[in-house]
Amino acid sequence: MKPKRWGTPESLAAADQQVLYDVDRAGVAYITLNRPEKHNALSVPMRERVAELVAAADADDDVRVLVFRGNGRSFCSGNEINEEWGQRRPHERRRTLDVGYRYGADMAWGRLGFSQAISRSDKVTIAQVHGYCAAAAYFMIACKCDLVVAAADARIGALEARFLGPAGAVASVHINRILGMKAARRTGFTAKPMSGTEAYDLGLVYRCAPVEELPSVTGEIARDIAARPAGALDFLVARLRAAEGLMDTSVPAITGLLVSHFLQAAPDEMDFWRTARRVGVGGALDADKARKGAADPRADRNPAS
Repeated sequence: MKPKRWGTPESLAAADQQVLYDVDRAGVAYITLNRPEKHNALSVPMRERVAELVAAADADDDVRVLVFRGNGRSFCSGNEINEEWGQRRPHERRRTLDVGYRYGADMAWGRLGFSQAISRSDKVTIAQVHGYCAAAAYFMIACKCDLVVAAADARIGALEARFLGPAGAVASVHINRILGMKAARRTGFTAKPMSGTEAYDLGLVYRCAPVEELPSVTGEIARDIAARPAGALDFLVARLRAAEGLMDTSVPAITGLLVSHFLQAAPDEMDFWRTARRVGVGGALDADKARKGAADPRADRNPAS
């Protein structure tokens, strides 16, 4: 019996072309997000395909390094929010406990499942970031990869922190651990994205480069790592993954955080999702910043000093 696959017929049919896969002769595999008209926003079938391709790379002894990248103007703008999957119905102000647990479990096994496939991969993983690396792309891909190579002018962060969207509880687990509590709170409280340069200063990014040089710089790093002796590289990856396993970021723990969030929704969060469904994420951000006292996550175009 085949497992149930989430998504619309259109999104299911499009997933194979929206997430591409290829391997070069140096042993570097590339997973390329190919939905440029949506800044590579991840649909449910796209996330499932990413997990499947990570598994394929893990099973291929010729692959040593796995690079995540995006076509178009951005690496990835996060999860697609316009799907009829997991969204709160318009009349709901709060979720019941049953609905909260069901949605929390769906989120954990679905959205976090693909992210955990990245963090537990047998290969060295690299995120090649340009343009927007927002929301889920930030804390479910970039924060989970071993290395991040970013364009200096990239826009990185959990932009939904302004209205404490569904990512809020999950992001705190990974970002606190990776960046440290002070840096994580800077992102969470101000909702301002980091440039690639600032992300480098904070330790999230391994290497910064001008956007036009980003593919060649990432490729050079990936090939250098792939050229290391296979046994030594496998040993290092295994030790790092074992250390990661000591951190309490398991599915049950994350599900608990999600449930605690979804049982009560802030009014401005509901307003944001309702507006986003009508005029898109950009329009919802514009409407949100127009509210008195609202922070504009896109206002600071040069956050790095």
